[in-house]
Amino acid sequence: MNSSVDQKLSKVSEVDGRPFIAGAFAPASGAQIHCHNPATGQVGFTYTGCSGTEVDAAVAAARKAQDEVWSEFSPGGRKRLLMAFADAIMASSDALARLDSLDIGKPLGAATGEVAIAAGFIRYYAEAIDKIVMGEVPASGVGMTEVQHLRPRGVVAAIIPWNFPLINACLKVGPALAAGNTCVLKPSDISPRSALLMAKLATDAGLPAGVLNVVPGDADTGSALIGHSDVNLVTFTGSTATGKHIMQHVGNTWIKPMLLECGGKSPEIVFEGASVLGVEAIAAKIVEGALWNQGQVCVARTRVLIQQSLYEDMAQAVVAAAAEIKPGSPTDPATRFGPLASAVQYRRVCSFIEEGVASGVRVLLDGREPAGVDAGGFYLGPTVLDQVPSESRLAQEEIFGPVILLTPFADETEALALANNTSYGLAATVWTTDASLGQRMARRLKAGKVRLVSSLAMAEPAGFNHSAEPCGQSGFGVEGGLEGMRSYLRRQSVEHLHG
Repeated sequence: MNSSVDQKLSKVSEVDGRPFIAGAFAPASGAQIHCHNPATGQVGFTYTGCSGTEVDAAVAAARKAQDEVWSEFSPGGRKRLLMAFADAIMASSDALARLDSLDIGKPLGAATGEVAIAAGFIRYYAEAIDKIVMGEVPASGVGMTEVQHLRPRGVVAAIIPWNFPLINACLKVGPALAAGNTCVLKPSDISPRSALLMAKLATDAGLPAGVLNVVPGDADTGSALIGHSDVNLVTFTGSTATGKHIMQHVGNTWIKPMLLECGGKSPEIVFEGASVLGVEAIAAKIVEGALWNQGQVCVARTRVLIQQSLYEDMAQAVVAAAAEIKPGSPTDPATRFGPLASAVQYRRVCSFIEEGVASGVRVLLDGREPAGVDAGGFYLGPTVLDQVPSESRLAQEEIFGPVILLTPFADETEALALANNTSYGLAATVWTTDASLGQRMARRLKAGKVRLVSSLAMAEPAGFNHSAEPCGQSGFGVEGGLEGMRSYLRRQSVEHLHG
């Protein structure tokens, strides 16, 4: 790392780590939390997490702002403030990107691009405010009028993971605030700083105090928040284990609706007919999708199912494409693949690889101990495992790292059985030039998001208007698009008997 980058990063690391409550940073009284820089393994940031005291204060501030201020804003007023908020995020792009790079080892180039996506979510939902019809009048008899309104839920508790700190924050904060709610956001304990800066930017842009609050901390902080009697909706993205804990905790405290996007074990299914697109070209796309963000993506298609006649050629091409990817320092502009986010995650991913080796699974590409990087960092290069049994833990549990599993299948029936042979239901990709086959697979796959690929041509996706709902152990509730905003609204029926 050169000295100029060191100086910039040291300045960014001084961002206040205290909770942001009622429009200002406030003292915290919870546990001390040490965050390690994944690129070096050294402690890079220490802060005091929030106890129940700070959670109470944040929820109280959100409730006050909801009851007395935010609910009184016109749709146009909310829209103008959220647009100013998005502008403020973009104006602080460098600082926000560097914070995520420091906290989780995200390459600066990727982190900078994600700032624009995060701001885009805020803008999209600002624009959506006057696009959603907030009331309907069903047919009724003469003398009776019923209006079915969409109302804000109230105070939203949003809990986000560490893999895309700023994007996940804005994906929840954007629709929550646009719908007229106020929000208490709890970022991951290892990546709190971009969320804290984001909240300050929101206040500086004009959002009233208490509309957006951030309470950094550990699992105790999260438990205090989700069980709070004055929280009206919990929205969570993270592991299935934590999602189950949240459901249990809410059920044992105060009943409230939830949106849960949890883990995944998504398949990438390659039928032999797709080979006309080019084996190497398909392999490059597979590797790109599986290893995006070092494989630390809930929808990463890391289970690659390949039709038997194509298996050997495709396996070689996947290994060749993955071998081209070299881990590097997050601060190097040329780096596209950084370290894993933490020592815990590094050990977890390595344990899966070691278990596979011990069980006799063949390692086609071993990413452990990559060359050319800081030995103290949490670096793990792309790893490819061959013919992984579908019942093994490797194929059943989310690894959340740069590990690609290759498995052959004979025909459509076996491909579907293998694809659906997990408890998850988040995403899937099918490579085929047979439109009927693709539609049959999409209809029967257990996945909230299915991508059918029959061309390598680039095309613009739905972008911020994309929405989907997971199934199985991957959770429930719609996020994204206009339907995602409706998740933050409740339906109220008002009957008027007027004679």
